[in-house]
Amino acid sequence: MGFRRIFKPFVLIFLLFYPLPASTHGGLLTDAKELQAQGPAFTWDHARSRSLKIVVQRKDANGPPALIGSGFIISPDGLFVTAYHVMKYCLENNRTRRSVSAAVDCSLEHPNIEYRALNNGVEYEIELVAYLTSEESTKSGKQSPEETIKLKDFVIGRLKGPNVRFDYWKLHDFGQDFHDQAAPSASLELKPLMPPKKVFIAGYPEGTDFAIADGFLNLTEDRRRAYFAWNHEIYDPRFLAANNIPASTVWGIRVENHMSGGAVIDKSGSVIGIVVNSGGRAAGVLSIENLLGTFFSRLPQPGSRPALSLAPAGVPLYLGHTISH
Repeated sequence: MGFRRIFKPFVLIFLLFYPLPASTHGGLLTDAKELQAQGPAFTWDHARSRSLKIVVQRKDANGPPALIGSGFIISPDGLFVTAYHVMKYCLENNRTRRSVSAAVDCSLEHPNIEYRALNNGVEYEIELVAYLTSEESTKSGKQSPEETIKLKDFVIGRLKGPNVRFDYWKLHDFGQDFHDQAAPSASLELKPLMPPKKVFIAGYPEGTDFAIADGFLNLTEDRRRAYFAWNHEIYDPRFLAANNIPASTVWGIRVENHMSGGAVIDKSGSVIGIVVNSGGRAAGVLSIENLLGTFFSRLPQPGSRPALSLAPAGVPLYLGHTISH
């Protein structure tokens, strides 16, 4: 058997994650040599040039801006992904609204606070182009894995700049059999990810210019809406050995304060999701299929242009005129 017989999925309902920011310490890769030693098919410079440092500043303040989260670029013209809770003050006047057509300018929307995104040391104004309601996206306080899956804590934004071309993560095509949740009350059952997946989470933790967390995702659910790094041993040692994973592996991933919204990348260089919460060494990741299925369509509307394309065949995706529920 691939996982330990003592593992009981229902126990996970009582495992609580804490929404970021929730400061933890250690376990980060902080330079190119440390990343290279892990053997991914992307470099430190790739990850950094495709990542965003998201900050806010009071309009009446003269001090430096405050770091609040991370994000990642998904198109050459500056479309990016981050967590809804990172951008919640920008969306304060749109809490009950869902849209893929009414852009919200985060430098103008809030009377006291303006947002900026830094990429390769350059500061950009930003606008949000796709988002759901606050109720659909976030909750306050502690959050269970079941709540993490049912919420859609992500938004699509755009970096504002004339004639700028950005380095970006090329997103990979996924099967047409992906299904989003049918209803908010749908029952869920987490199960071990077979085999566990080695991943890297890129972002801007507090006190560090740029860093990458690494570890294994080891839980998922049937509809592939989310993955989790659970800080407990759930696999049989023989199964790990058969998959070239050391029995001494430390489970879970340390996600530092303000890495929320960062890209989760596998060893092949494919983005598989966005990190949205953590606590201790436990972390919750919403899948890239969940995000793309929510905001994008494979079918064009009259006069629409592709927003991005999926590798390897260049399948075009369009921001949908209706939003998947």
